[in-house]
Amino acid sequence: MQLQIILPAAALSGAIVVVLLYLYLVKGMFRRPVSPTGVDIPGKLRNIKKLANAGKYGAAITLAYRTFEQMCGARIGSERANSETAREYLERVLKTLPLDTATLEEFVDTYEEARFSNHEMSQDRYEYAIRVFTDIYPKIDSTARVE
Repeated sequence: MQLQIILPAAALSGAIVVVLLYLYLVKGMFRRPVSPTGVDIPGKLRNIKKLANAGKYGAAITLAYRTFEQMCGARIGSERANSETAREYLERVLKTLPLDTATLEEFVDTYEEARFSNHEMSQDRYEYAIRVFTDIYPKIDSTARVE
């Protein structure tokens, strides 16, 4: 007799838990909205310097470029899509932000070489990329969004 009451109650409770988990995990309900935060530039610069000190110039260039993308994404309110190349994203950023096109295209060239080539990057290429990065990141104020 009690089994006839307990079994349906347990099944109903299980179904409710499954629905709530689905809403939380898949639909993102019941979560606090994520507040946009700026990029931790001093922390990123420390990590870039650590990579360079270890002789990993390619990884340091890649981190500098990815940081640039994060900053631009925070600034324009749109991250780089998975289907978008670095050059396509740069074109989109340059339509919104007044940055030096030629310098940034060379920066992307250096990033693509560091990311996709099989050879080690030289210290000169690293120094160039970091010089460009340190010149442009103050121009990208990620605290104010451009509409």
